[in-house]
Order: sequence, then structure tokens, then C-alpha cells
Amino acid sequence: MKRAIVIILVLILVAGGGFGGLIMLGIVPNPFNPPMPEKPLSAAEKAAMELSEKTKFKPPPAAYTLIKMDDMVIPVIINGQAQRRVLLIGRIIATNKEDEKLVKADLVKFQDGVIRGLVPYFQNYFTNHDMLDVVEIKARLLKHAKAVYGDHIQGVLLTNAFEQSNGRVQ
Repeated sequence: MKRAIVIILVLILVAGGGFGGLIMLGIVPNPFNPPMPEKPLSAAEKAAMELSEKTKFKPPPAAYTLIKMDDMVIPVIINGQAQRRVLLIGRIIATNKEDEKLVKADLVKFQDGVIRGLVPYFQNYFTNHDMLDVVEIKARLLKHAKAVYGDHIQGVLLTNAFEQSNGRVQ
């Protein structure tokens, strides 16, 4: 008899827990907190909603395309050893489809120029600084992009830039 009572109590607890989980996930409506009936909006609330819809910022349609650059890992060589590495992730903003084809065709040339320019820059940069200057990095990326592509691009979007040490204690 005691076993049957224990089994029934366990079944009740499992069923209650399952029902509570379904309520928390929103699968079953909560019987203890029924939804409030929607009240009609007042004239002031309607006017405020219309005004907010009119003044809401709507971005212009995109007149450009984003071309993904390969993730670039740039070693930071100090005193002949790779002390850190910098990872750059970004996009090139092309103005139209013809320019997009041109950018994709010369992407390797662009990335080679970026790495060639940033290796000596980071070698000197990290002797005096501890953190990355993303504004300077973006300016350098844009300079390399303009040198390779000219007016065929609108700009460079730097999505992510971070540095990683090699794990050794200095």
C-alpha cells in the first residue's frame, strides 16, 4: 500500500512539473494569469501611433552590395617571434553588380596588400599600445581598398577586429 501511494505521488509530481513546463514555454495558456481583453484605443493614443509611424526612421533602400572578405589573420612579429595575432573580419561595399564582379576578381590582391601593410604596422604598434585602434585599422583597410579598386567601391565595413596573444607569460 505504501508503494502505491509513493508511485501515485511521484506521478502527480511529474504531471504537475510537465504541465508547469508547458505553461512556462507558452504551449498551454496560463490559467492563473488569463490574458487581459484588449481595450479600444483612445483618440490620443491613435494619434500618437499614427505620428510615430510617420516619423519612424526608415532606412533607404540599399544601393550597394556587401562582399565578404576572407577572415584575415595577421601575425604580430616582435623581436623575431610571433607574439600575437590580429583577426580582422569585414566586408567591402561595392556600388553595383559590375563593381561587385570586379571586387570579387581582385579580392586576393586586396587581401595580400592589407596583410603586407598591416604586418609592419602591428609590429611597431604593439610596442607602445595594448589595445587595437579599430578606427586606424578601418582607415588602413579603406586606403588599401581605394588603391586596389579606385572608385568602384563605396567603403569598407569592419565587422570584427580582435587580437589574441600566444598564451606565453611575458
